Amino acid sequence: MCQIVENSEAAKGAQATQPKATQLVVGAVVVDDLRQPTRFLAAQRAYPAQLRGQWEFPGGKVEPGELPQAALARELREELNIVANIGMEVMSDTPLSAWPLKPGLQMRVWLVSTDRPEISPGTSHMQVKWVTPVQALDLNWLPPDLPIVRQIIKLMGAGQGKCVQS
Repeated sequence: MCQIVENSEAAKGAQATQPKATQLVVGAVVVDDLRQPTRFLAAQRAYPAQLRGQWEFPGGKVEPGELPQAALARELREELNIVANIGMEVMSDTPLSAWPLKPGLQMRVWLVSTDRPEISPGTSHMQVKWVTPVQALDLNWLPPDLPIVRQIIKLMGAGQGKCVQS
């Protein structure tokens, strides 16, 4: 449905106060084993320039009408050329429906496994590498991804080889 707004001061004020629609992004914590993960995949951004070299979880935007898990499977095929086996969703300890990235952008994250032992970075990333929970903290993560990294470490039992759901 399209709504026509008058070009008046009241209409301009109403437009300024309306919140922007939130774009959903999906991310994958690719793990070596969904039941007993000991390491996960970190991806180093290739672009844009201000984010180049920082680490993140692979994934991308959900297209209109697309289910989040379908978007995640598509993004992993496009970015890393892998087929995803999607596991449990990684939830925050706070009552959030998604992880905040920046105003107007939120991310939902799932544990994912794949049958491919070797994963190439594709064009979106400079490199990808498997890290243990301890090694993960040594990487320069994008600030919005850092709380997710901490939650993954907690879920993995701080490297104890178990995945615990809160």
